[in-house]
Amino acid sequence: MSDLEQNKTTVLAYFLALGRNDISAMDALMTEDATWWIVPGTKFSGLHQKSEFLENISMLYATAAGDLEMEFRDITAEGDRVAIVAKGNLPMKDGRTYQSNYNFLVHMRDGKIANGKEFLDAIHVNEIFGAP
Repeated sequence: MSDLEQNKTTVLAYFLALGRNDISAMDALMTEDATWWIVPGTKFSGLHQKSEFLENISMLYATAAGDLEMEFRDITAEGDRVAIVAKGNLPMKDGRTYQSNYNFLVHMRDGKIANGKEFLDAIHVNEIFGAP
């Protein structure tokens, strides 16, 4: 398997782990100094160190009624980067469904995720999870 294919496989494994709230698997797929940036406008926004970012996953699932199903629409790998366009669906305990569109840009180092950038629908995040 080429490095590009391995990078895509690793990133997809990471998002599948996110979907089932498997923090330990996510942790194992990230470098120790990994960072994750989320577009401004939500309580999840900003640049997060790995430990802080993984702790925030519990906030995401606190009001969820199931797993986050990710539909991967476009996946491109070039150099140390993997870009993904995706749709996420997360059922909530109150009967609503969090349905966001995403663009992710992930940088890899030594076979692991070194940093990610997450672009999403901030208005919808605030509708479901509350404004910052």
